Amino acid sequence: MANDLESLSHRNDKRPYEGDNAKQVKKKKLKTSVAITDKNPVATLNELRMGLKYEVLEQSGPPHAPLFTVSVVVDGQQYLGTGRSKRVARCKAAEEALKSFIQFPNSCKIVAPVSANAKVDFTSDAFENNHQQAVNKTETMKQSVPKGAVMLINELYPNIKYECTENNSDLFARFKIIINLEGETFVGTGSSKKMAKSAAATAALTKLLCTKEGDVPIFGNTQFRPSKISSEQQEWADRIGRLVTEKFTSLMVSDPIHIKRKVLAGIVLSRDKELTVISVATGTKCISGARMSLSGAALNDMHAEIISRRCFKVYLFNQLLLLGDEKRRDESIFEPNPGEGGGYRLKDGVDFHLYINTAPCGDARIFSPHEDANAVDRHPNRNSRGQLRTKIESGEGTIPVKSHTSYQAWDAIIQGERLLTMSCSDKIARWNILGVQGALLSHFIEPIYIKTVVLGSLFHESHLYRALCGRVANTLQGLPPPFRLNRPTMCLVTSFETRHPTKAPSFSTNWTIGQDAVEVVNTTSGRTDHGTSRVCKQIFAQKFVELCRSGLTSITGVHNQRFNCYCDAKDSSATYVSAKERLLEGFLKAGLGKWIQKPMEQDQFELHYDDDEPFSVNVDFMDQTLLST
Repeated sequence: MANDLESLSHRNDKRPYEGDNAKQVKKKKLKTSVAITDKNPVATLNELRMGLKYEVLEQSGPPHAPLFTVSVVVDGQQYLGTGRSKRVARCKAAEEALKSFIQFPNSCKIVAPVSANAKVDFTSDAFENNHQQAVNKTETMKQSVPKGAVMLINELYPNIKYECTENNSDLFARFKIIINLEGETFVGTGSSKKMAKSAAATAALTKLLCTKEGDVPIFGNTQFRPSKISSEQQEWADRIGRLVTEKFTSLMVSDPIHIKRKVLAGIVLSRDKELTVISVATGTKCISGARMSLSGAALNDMHAEIISRRCFKVYLFNQLLLLGDEKRRDESIFEPNPGEGGGYRLKDGVDFHLYINTAPCGDARIFSPHEDANAVDRHPNRNSRGQLRTKIESGEGTIPVKSHTSYQAWDAIIQGERLLTMSCSDKIARWNILGVQGALLSHFIEPIYIKTVVLGSLFHESHLYRALCGRVANTLQGLPPPFRLNRPTMCLVTSFETRHPTKAPSFSTNWTIGQDAVEVVNTTSGRTDHGTSRVCKQIFAQKFVELCRSGLTSITGVHNQRFNCYCDAKDSSATYVSAKERLLEGFLKAGLGKWIQKPMEQDQFELHYDDDEPFSVNVDFMDQTLLST
């Protein structure tokens, strides 16, 4: 009995004793809430602010006792921490971030991990000196860290108000923030409220704090604007991008299926400081080789910037046709060329600007995704820089051209060989030399060049300049006037678009000023569900014949000629063809490859001149109220 009592006295009295053969009754553990101060600060911060990234800024001290400095950005503010290991430094940085928006009890401390295997003499003078140096350096870095745009504008204008509207139909610009400061309105858009707010604040600070070219305020991670443009140019670029985006959204407001897109492009006219959207298009794919048309009825390349330019060419045809109407010729953007060459030119003050929501495929995009927009290219002489590239048939992406041939055979493509289409970067580079008007319109007008190229994302200044004009600057020789190498202003919008990894839609959309609705084209066939597209080669051929019969004078005398087929009309523009040859030679001299031409059979369809039908100015696609810009 005594032994039993002695044994009982040594038992753990947390569980009741009910005899040798009785079962022990376990108490249920009650779930209790854990205080924030009992957790690892990194875990706590990650619960409150998801998606944070910790970056090691510096490693100092001897190899056997290093000191790490780690930073984390929370709500646009950078917080630093130092420690004998990266893990401890991360915890210190997280602790500093938590202190900025959580009030901790004085008696509580955040638990920071210490490696069990670490052997550090915390009492040594070397540790104290190194630790104090790291703390001083951290404080210095904290003072030099630039503030975010939102934080800075809130300090400068404490009573600022943000007006927010939401548009669920637009994935890329779902939120729109409006700021009114000093009598001016600043707009920012984004896929989240935070992005839209930051974009609006950046736009306001850029205009209010920058008055000279090159004066760029430092807004931490929100500094989006290239350093070589003025605040006025940045404001202009933001307006261009916003107009194109809003125009597309308004056109597709009742079409939730075809509003889906990956790439959006548009061309905007500027005149007397007024901006007018001329064309808008979406698309990322090219036609299958088996669907090519011998009659010019199918679209080959349905990338957004290419289709937008085709819409723009229809607009130019219609603007020229207006000159044939005595009552409305003043509404046209063209006027007779006063020179001896004849033809027509743009009126003074008329310019055009191209917006693309991302870098054009090919040389401008392939080196841009993971680099700083203002960084200098460290490897400008690599063979891959500037190479001509072709798009992948019925897919996305580009590959370098093969140097053995520049022509494609129709029968080979029909039998299964891939149809090759030059990349958008290469085509825009071509526009900067030959103009956006093309060969047919060159019979009547001087070359038209894009004044500004505005991107919505993936902007890298040096790569974009090289891709669009710089790569042939030293090898382009013998261009016949009035052709020249155009160097457009290149900008990135403040409300840049974020990447949304989705499957590219199998359709392309297009719209030209004056049209009531958007046209939807199947990217597999290059046609609409009802037949041919309103921007295909057949339409260009019809417009060209109308111009030849309109009584307008031409530069090349085509108004007195007739052509059997579409390719003859293009090839008869001798000056344009000569400039094109100089361009292709420039690419070859630079070692960038051969330009791949489409099969010649696709341009050999017949032109129809119907003399029995009386000619009248055809201004279909044009709205009477929108012709005067």
